[in-house]
Amino acid sequence: MTLPLISLDQVTIGYPGVPILEKVSLEIVSGDSYAVLGPNGSGKTALLKTIAGILAPIEGRLHRQASEGGDSVQVGYVPQRAALNGLLPLTVGEVIQMGTYGNVKPWQRLGKGERERIDWAKQEVEIEDLEQKRYSELSGGQQQRTLIARALASAPVVLVLDEPLASLDKKTVQTMLRLLVKLKSDTGMTLLWADHFIPELLQVVQDVLEIEYRTLHTQTVEQYMQRG
Repeated sequence: MTLPLISLDQVTIGYPGVPILEKVSLEIVSGDSYAVLGPNGSGKTALLKTIAGILAPIEGRLHRQASEGGDSVQVGYVPQRAALNGLLPLTVGEVIQMGTYGNVKPWQRLGKGERERIDWAKQEVEIEDLEQKRYSELSGGQQQRTLIARALASAPVVLVLDEPLASLDKKTVQTMLRLLVKLKSDTGMTLLWADHFIPELLQVVQDVLEIEYRTLHTQTVEQYMQRG
């Protein structure tokens, strides 16, 4: 039996003194894709940040499977673009390099492995020609690609995306969907993806994590669709 990459057992999720989701039990399986659905304010971002290790559980147990090197599973986190105004002075190359900071400190020189990973990430999201441009000068779709490349530079096994299609026009939404389908096909990476573009999203994922009334329900896409 394959062990889950990440498991949550009766976990309460939220911020200090402000629980949002209660008694969440969940297993994230290698190679699967999950849609995280729920209304604004329901706790989608808090759930993703907890899985990514940015927020600590208030209660309960969260376990990450150990990799071959003994470290816990690496999770790449792609935040909402609106939350990253602080990146405005940086170039695309500098933003992507931030993804290596878990392994390389900002004042250290990048090793060969990190440089190769950055080059691969730029190629995967098709922004090799944007490296010297300022992040603030990019279109919404280009900014989103840059943030995905930053997450890929961390060499993740699990990629967590918080509303990557938000505030994009229809054409760019379709382009981003194709890119994420290609990324999944190329890498076999496990994806957790919160968004409001539900019909498009359900074409990509296998399972649905739906937040209702402070609880999390896990179901297949087929089960979700049958509910109407």
